[in-house]
Amino acid sequence: MRTLQTCLHCKPAYIANLRTLWTWITIIPQGMASDFSESHESHESYDVPEFSVIPSSTFEKIGYQTILDETLRLVYTASGKEQIEQTRIETDGARIDHLLQLSGEWLRCVETNPSIPLRPLDDIYPILRSCTASGSLLPPADFLTIAEHAKVARLLLAYFERSDPPVSALARYTGRLQPLRNLEKEIASKIDENATVRDDASPELKKIRTRLNREESRLRSTMQRMMKRHRDAGRTSDEGITLRNGRMVIPVQAEFKRKIDGFVHDVSSSGQTVYIEPVEALPIHNAIRQLESEQKREIERILRLLTDTVRAFRPALTSNNDQLGILDAAHARAMMGRKLGGILPEHTEKGEIRLNQAKNPILMLREGSDQVVPLDLALSPIEKALIITGPNAGGKSVAMKTIGLLHLMMQSGYPVPVADGSVLSTLSGLFLDLGDEQSIESDLSTFSSRLEWMKQTLTSATPGALLLIDEAGAGTDPEEGGALFQAFIEEMIRRNCRVIATTHHGSLKVFAHDHPNVVNGAMEFDQAHLSPTYRFRKGVPGSSYAFEIAGRLKLPESLIKRARDLLGEQRDKMGELLLALEASIQESNRVRQEADRLKSKSDEEIERVRAGMEETERKRQAILRKAYTQADQIMKTANKRIEEAVEKIMKAGQMGEHGEAGDQQMIRDAREQIQQTKQIIRQKKAEMEVRTQAGIKAEDVSVGDWVSIGEEGLPGEILELRGNQVTILVNGIKIKSSLSKLKPAKKQKGKQASTSKKQANQTGLIDFQVSVRLDVRGKRGEEAIRELSAYLDRAIAAGLKSVEIIHGIGEGILMKLVREYLAGRKEVSRFESAPSDQGGAGKTIVWL
Repeated sequence: MRTLQTCLHCKPAYIANLRTLWTWITIIPQGMASDFSESHESHESYDVPEFSVIPSSTFEKIGYQTILDETLRLVYTASGKEQIEQTRIETDGARIDHLLQLSGEWLRCVETNPSIPLRPLDDIYPILRSCTASGSLLPPADFLTIAEHAKVARLLLAYFERSDPPVSALARYTGRLQPLRNLEKEIASKIDENATVRDDASPELKKIRTRLNREESRLRSTMQRMMKRHRDAGRTSDEGITLRNGRMVIPVQAEFKRKIDGFVHDVSSSGQTVYIEPVEALPIHNAIRQLESEQKREIERILRLLTDTVRAFRPALTSNNDQLGILDAAHARAMMGRKLGGILPEHTEKGEIRLNQAKNPILMLREGSDQVVPLDLALSPIEKALIITGPNAGGKSVAMKTIGLLHLMMQSGYPVPVADGSVLSTLSGLFLDLGDEQSIESDLSTFSSRLEWMKQTLTSATPGALLLIDEAGAGTDPEEGGALFQAFIEEMIRRNCRVIATTHHGSLKVFAHDHPNVVNGAMEFDQAHLSPTYRFRKGVPGSSYAFEIAGRLKLPESLIKRARDLLGEQRDKMGELLLALEASIQESNRVRQEADRLKSKSDEEIERVRAGMEETERKRQAILRKAYTQADQIMKTANKRIEEAVEKIMKAGQMGEHGEAGDQQMIRDAREQIQQTKQIIRQKKAEMEVRTQAGIKAEDVSVGDWVSIGEEGLPGEILELRGNQVTILVNGIKIKSSLSKLKPAKKQKGKQASTSKKQANQTGLIDFQVSVRLDVRGKRGEEAIRELSAYLDRAIAAGLKSVEIIHGIGEGILMKLVREYLAGRKEVSRFESAPSDQGGAGKTIVWL
């Protein structure tokens, strides 16, 4: 495998023309060039500037090569691997947006339906090259590879056709996938899963193999019979029947070899055993050899015909493989970003950089995400240069490299580990000077290499390039080095490039303070513990803390004092000013953090009280519902007693057993029971009216207004208003209620309202247009079960036989809650996970 670093050495001035390198390191066989040029994505030409890098080791030094190497672990196809190895850092804004959109759509697909039918595939191009010539013949295993390619292309096409919502950027490539089911079937009818030609691949082959099996069985019987005869006669050795020269033989003791008629095939090394093919087996062996020869010819004929079929599908197979490679590479980039917890940043051409909670991907891979201190940094379009100062090992270089690496990843389509609101701009090139990291030779040699880097950068850098300079001004006289790098930075700003440099030089700090397009920045340092916090702070320069760190390391105080004296009073006061400024900033941050903590605690307390009030309200509503239920039950009991009383009276009147006095007493008893029941109902209603006085007044609403009802706050439109009673339409269902149970609601969209009215007019009560699928991913357990309960009620009312519940996999908690609830619903006959190509364990199919 050729790395990007190797490829970059191929171009003068280290220009990373990776796309044209494709033609240098790939040999396209004659006859296939047209297929490749028409379909292979990486062969597209772009009339845009190429991304420039200096030096050639930039991608390796900054960590981008590591990202590519890790991405290669996530690809499934040889074509996808090729795509990643030939990655281009794009400079065209539209192309960058397209690559980011590919990653975004893959992330959404993985989230909504993780059962993606990508799988490891062998390289198909050597096979397609092998069958180019007419009359060529492929081995059986190659047909399985081709069939697997065709199957993955077909399944992937079906996967995206079911995608909800549909993809747009990925559709550019999925739309080119061609289902080759006929080719799959043809291969499956000839080759089994063990890469063997099937017995029924042709009638002739089946006939030959049937005869061959019969002759082999006859040979085994004959040899076993001969072996038994000569063993009983004491002529054979302890060995059993064995093979010599592809023929079955009997091991015979040498002194008895003339007692057995047959052909000697071998003699043991000791000369004690002779391996004889009995004369009885000779014609059978010969018949088998003849049949094997016929079988070989028939298999070759079948494979040659099958090869001709594959040749006819070469253009489609080549195109499918190219699209699979593009889709596979895009998927690998998306999964690499997902592994880093990345998102798609906002991409701009205006020169703005805004990083929120950005993390260095290389440190994340090495140390783990939790161990990496995030970087918050913002540069406006007019802030062309950033000078970062601070102590050694304080994170200056990591911050600088993080900025460069995230831009490279974004410009090649990767999600990057940043928080929402982050913005990255298109770079035209990346020029990296790591200073003393580049050389372990003398200062002169180091400085000479830096001057050579400056010279190449001045020649190659174009507007929009990013220059990363570590330890600017180092390697020579501090004053001269600082002045030289200041002049260089000024020239790069004039050329509309952006510069981020780390330094210890005070002159560059002053330069950043005075220049309108340059800003200072510092890596925060904990003065109390004399240790770096690795947090970036914009707008102020940082101290190197040389004397403070020396004191912590127990250098003699007299030595440190002498050094301060040598530094000079003015410089010492400047250092003290920086220390005081940083201490003041740290104290302000501490106060702000304490205020944030108190605010958070206050918010939590408010939320706790609010939750308690909501719980009280829920209990109140439960009591009201119970009261309504009791009243309803009492009413039913009263009605039943009335009916029983009337029936008794009527029967008594017909039969005349009780007489008039008895009838009157029975009627009085019944009336008394009825009055008591009505009194209880009136009392319950009065209690409920008191509890539900905070409703809507009749004068505040009219027909056509929207209100909400019930604990769920379901919105509905008023159809009829009579006094304190109202008829409302909720989701196509007419409900009668009192105004005391309603609350005002916002008017719904006209289309929704008209649809509800239309459905109510058509069905009378219920809207039967219920979806066969419910998605509860991302919802809390109680909310998900509440939605599931309501949905099942609608599905059962609509007469659906089966439905699909999408809950995702995650940690399995939501799936367990859903299935426990389903198990308790008597209307559910059974449920099970969806097939793997339809969602697998992330979806449950329910039969009602």
